[in-house]
Amino acid sequence: MKLQPDQIRKALSKLRKQLNAIPPDPRPEAVHDLRTHTRRVEAAIAAVALEQEKKARRLLKLIKPVRRAAGQVRDMDVMIGDVLTLCGNQVSEPAVRLVQHLAQMRGRNARRLHQLVSRQRREIRDHLKQSSKLIRKKMKDDGSDLEGGSPPQILITELIHWPGLNVANLHLFRIRIKELRYMLLLNEQVDAQFVDALGEAKDTIGEWHDWLELERIAHKVLDPKMDGDLLKRIEQTGREKLRIALAMANSVRDRYLKIPQGPRTSRKILQMAS
Repeated sequence: MKLQPDQIRKALSKLRKQLNAIPPDPRPEAVHDLRTHTRRVEAAIAAVALEQEKKARRLLKLIKPVRRAAGQVRDMDVMIGDVLTLCGNQVSEPAVRLVQHLAQMRGRNARRLHQLVSRQRREIRDHLKQSSKLIRKKMKDDGSDLEGGSPPQILITELIHWPGLNVANLHLFRIRIKELRYMLLLNEQVDAQFVDALGEAKDTIGEWHDWLELERIAHKVLDPKMDGDLLKRIEQTGREKLRIALAMANSVRDRYLKIPQGPRTSRKILQMAS
């Protein structure tokens, strides 16, 4: 796997800058960028196989809760949008109550994210600098090439042997293809079609999971008898999103992630990641 040093340095640099732009009530775009940049840094460290370095491990430990906190804010933004889209021009009283509850959760999560970043910003920035130096040294020593047992290839092998997709393992499958996609984007010989397919599957499964979480929250907030119509529409949408997500994920598996038998696409993907 031939890595792109500029892309790796850019990932660390962007996260350092993004940490300075998180107010107590951040805009959805800022939350999305922060979450994306933490993912890219995690992928960069994994791609260069730095997890055994003490400073890199410390960085991963510091940014993981930041990523999760940003994800909690982002989830509320998405779910509020989903409810409003579902209602269209006629927002019912139950929908208003549900949106208000989601907005309150969003406010609490946003304040928690701001406090977390404010408390750990300096240490994270310091470790980003140190990890950047470690990455430069390792890539210089290795010539920016990774061995055949590289993290992307290990992930691809795991996905090729993944069991049949279902409700229980679909979200974890999404996490794995997201990790793989971020690492492949650091590769100079990336297969654009494969990366795009992973991205489409990731987004489709993510939409289903958002509706699953929305259904869980809605059942806590709304009354099954008085608000049954809205609950039913959320459940129906969730089932349809699940159907689409499974179809998309299985399509990606059938095309790219089958056990190699002869000159199949999977061998090409494995070679690209090695």
